[in-house]
Amino acid sequence: MNKLLMIACVGLMSCTFTFQDAKATTGATLTAQAQHILWDVLGEEQVDKKYHAEVQCLAENIYFEARAESYSGKAAVGNVTKNRVLDSRWPSTYCKVVTQGPVRESWKTKKDPNLKPIYYPIKHKCKFSWYCDGQKDVIWANYGNGETIEGNARAWRESVQLAVYIIGVGQMVVNDNTKGATFYYAHNLVYPYWADSKEYIGVLGNHTFMK
Repeated sequence: MNKLLMIACVGLMSCTFTFQDAKATTGATLTAQAQHILWDVLGEEQVDKKYHAEVQCLAENIYFEARAESYSGKAAVGNVTKNRVLDSRWPSTYCKVVTQGPVRESWKTKKDPNLKPIYYPIKHKCKFSWYCDGQKDVIWANYGNGETIEGNARAWRESVQLAVYIIGVGQMVVNDNTKGATFYYAHNLVYPYWADSKEYIGVLGNHTFMK
């Protein structure tokens, strides 16, 4: 389970660092620098610990869906996620929206009634494709030798910052730059079956936004 660093400071000179489990995350793996970036932003923005898991879920969704996009492009993906949270057609938390999709029970627990059921997302059936594409989800902010992967580290920091601002639990707020979009797709890769039934809003970067 991912760990989040809780930072408590008295005045400007004394800080105490403790660890607390993130109770609800996507299960993605963060390299050491990715973890430190997460902790740094949460501390800098003085995010209340009750929002940490939600920030992490949204940040991971922004990163995996839009890490190569501009700051505005990342914000747009984050805002679509938020718009779903605010819409009764979707779950009411960021973690549940990000991980939404049909599941299957593990064959191990299915054949043994004495075991607590364990469920896995069905491959390629999730609302956000990265979550169940069959690939291991790792935020590589550094190589194994500790060397920073500059592009990934920068994208991850932007993703965490935007998650804080979009949720509205930091020192700034990022407004919706999608005009209420609840859907988007990567137009250079796919044309989804549902696109013809949605209202076109516009294009930002590599994504087309709709509602």
